[in-house]
Amino acid sequence: MSSAAILSLVSLAYQLGPPATRPHVRSASCSMDGYRLNNYILPGPMKPLGNQVLVKPRKLEDKTDGGLFVPTAEAEKPKEAFVIAAGPGEVNAETGELIGCPVKEGDLVLLNDFTGEKVDYNGEKHVFVDANSLLGTFMSKDDMTITGFKPLGDRVMVAVAEAAKETTTGIALALDDDEDSNQGEVVAVGPGKYTAKGALQPVGVATGECVMFNKYAGSLTKLEGKTFKIVQETECIAKWG
Repeated sequence: MSSAAILSLVSLAYQLGPPATRPHVRSASCSMDGYRLNNYILPGPMKPLGNQVLVKPRKLEDKTDGGLFVPTAEAEKPKEAFVIAAGPGEVNAETGELIGCPVKEGDLVLLNDFTGEKVDYNGEKHVFVDANSLLGTFMSKDDMTITGFKPLGDRVMVAVAEAAKETTTGIALALDDDEDSNQGEVVAVGPGKYTAKGALQPVGVATGECVMFNKYAGSLTKLEGKTFKIVQETECIAKWG
């Protein structure tokens, strides 16, 4: 066989052989448009488990003129946040029944602090928190007023009374300048908390009553120029009125 014929057969065999394989390259648009958690690409949106809630802190420029909770100390800093996703709730260990999560997607909530799990979700800062740690919810982002706030669980919102400077007889009281009052009028209460049997136990104090609470309990906040303490019912010592 001539050299020309051999070269022709080799060329034909090369053309008929299997095509060369190429490594799979994921399109850039998929990674840019998909869901991301701490720079990891997710196949879909995150779904919180149990009583966990994924919240996005409210930006300063989003705040309205209707009123706003203001932090009073760096160590204890209530924050507002929007609920991005919420878990189904928690299962009662004794009855096996599901107690639904008290908040839902879109709610504007008040956080006690940032003790939850901070994450970067879709390029923005978010936090995972337990729903039981939330202080309360606002009726809407445009109604951030005293009447528009609802405590969660067995929490009580108290309008802190100013500490008396003298007795009824005119004798001055020796109070420290930094001593805060630990009593006041209840302006809002939560729905209550669930017992071990799964029954909802209403809060034992009502709006309009006055309470005394543990001095270092709860979260101190301000709304519409007034000072409030959001405390749990178990942190209240006495009531009257």
